[in-house]
Amino acid sequence: MIKLFKMLLNIIKKIYGKCFSGLRKLIKRGFDFKSLSTSWAAQQSRRFGFQTIMIVGLLASLYAGYEFVQQTLSPDTPKPAHDVILKGRFSSPPPSSNIVILDIDERTLASLSSEYGRWPWSRDVLANGLDKLSELGVKAVLFNVLLSDPVKNNSDADTIMRFTAQMVRPVAFPFIRLNPENDKESQLKVASIPGAVVSPLNGGAEKTLAAILPMFDTMHDRLGVANQQPDADGIVRRYPIIWREEGFTLPSIVQRTLDVGGHKTAQVPEKISLNWRNKRGRYERISYSDLLQGDLDKERLSRFQNAYVVLSLSAPGLGQTKATSVRAVEDDGEILATALDDSLQGTWLRTMPAVVILIINLVTIWVLVWLSLRKVVSAALNQLFVLVQSGLGTVTLVSASYTNYLVDMSDSMTFGLGVFAAIKLVQSLDDSWSRAKPGYRKIGRLGGSGSVQVIGYFQDMLTPRQALSLQKGLEKIAGLQNVVRIDDLFGGESLIEPTCSKYKCLLVRVLDDQLPAFKNFTAQTNFNKLYLTSHQLVSIWDPENTEFANELASLVLRNASSLLEDRLNPAA
Repeated sequence: MIKLFKMLLNIIKKIYGKCFSGLRKLIKRGFDFKSLSTSWAAQQSRRFGFQTIMIVGLLASLYAGYEFVQQTLSPDTPKPAHDVILKGRFSSPPPSSNIVILDIDERTLASLSSEYGRWPWSRDVLANGLDKLSELGVKAVLFNVLLSDPVKNNSDADTIMRFTAQMVRPVAFPFIRLNPENDKESQLKVASIPGAVVSPLNGGAEKTLAAILPMFDTMHDRLGVANQQPDADGIVRRYPIIWREEGFTLPSIVQRTLDVGGHKTAQVPEKISLNWRNKRGRYERISYSDLLQGDLDKERLSRFQNAYVVLSLSAPGLGQTKATSVRAVEDDGEILATALDDSLQGTWLRTMPAVVILIINLVTIWVLVWLSLRKVVSAALNQLFVLVQSGLGTVTLVSASYTNYLVDMSDSMTFGLGVFAAIKLVQSLDDSWSRAKPGYRKIGRLGGSGSVQVIGYFQDMLTPRQALSLQKGLEKIAGLQNVVRIDDLFGGESLIEPTCSKYKCLLVRVLDDQLPAFKNFTAQTNFNKLYLTSHQLVSIWDPENTEFANELASLVLRNASSLLEDRLNPAA
């Protein structure tokens, strides 16, 4: 039994050993495959680096053109960076002291509930507020409360509201645009709405409109569309000063408010990009109950003199809230006040034309490509890239913070970052192949012997372009796999580092039939001062082999020592 048990144990050990060995080989092959892929990419980067960088530039240009077409066809599509810029800017326009939000807030509902009951109140409560505003000498009132149905059992209150709307003139009243699919079912003609501009083509004069109007006819001569137009993601970024649909236009409630206040809107675009007051305070809010109950001191009452007043609701369950570029939740009062302020002060955000953005993007892309192909020193290219990116970001933030122009350079920064990253990847793989960095010469290892030519020089003996030409020429003669660049042999902070770190060399495996071409090439005027030493290989040419590296180490050091001695003691 003991022998049988030992026999079974040995069999299990053998099976386990074979499985473990197979698994280890499988893992090793997986890592080898990864190394082979990296090595192949490095070799292609060295061989086709110029073409790769050009292709990167072309692809980036095509995508920039695609974005230009998209922005041209859909100019209202928000840019991803728009909200980030406005949230992160340093400053914003101050809210105008000439605009007041008269707020039917939660405090108002609580204060007036004992006298007027729950909302909705009888219409005379709102009529009293309009009377008080008129007595205080307001410039205009944006009345953002839709009164579409009569109040039951209180017709006198509706009569008061109708009469007040007729007598208090500088007030704009809202109406709601319903789904256009219901237009055919409506009997309301667009042409009958004061301020509507109807195209005479295609029976425009007979076009009907699905909408909810105030029940009081004394309001109809000062109506404005109260709807807003959030972007596709539901965020309010723009406001339509003029509501435009196919065949007709209608005034918005903001435009109506400006009209009744005597402000001309000819210079204001049909749709403006809102310049949110998110860095220098918010518009002054006064609770409606304070006005109605006489709880305001003289200073706050004086705020209404010649002011534009936005009468709106913010009480929970009553007021409309929407997401904006700078806040997740904002009530209609603040949005309307911002649109009103931008129209009055001319502070709406202006953006660059799409063609200008395209030109800047293309310039950014091809300047980077040109610099990389010119073989600008890597450190200088890095510094230039950081400087340009910082400059573009600064222009974007400063323009958004202190002007009414949003010079959005985020696209150019994105293209610059993408192209620069691709260029650096190609250059990194190229350098890793050229230097025979471990793991980057897994393929193309020819093996064999031959002579090794060590070409040493100091950095100031060749310009970067000449050094590139030297390496390219030798690769053409001896083959891509037979040239290794060493330009990082010395480092650290020793006292000899400033002198020794300038040493560079190329290792070239030259076969007998390649020797004449090699000598003719290195005899050129640009290269005749280089220090050449030759050595017959003992080990095979394989940059991944330790013995090969050990053999070359002494050759390179002797070449460096001789070159340094010649420079320091030229007479000798």
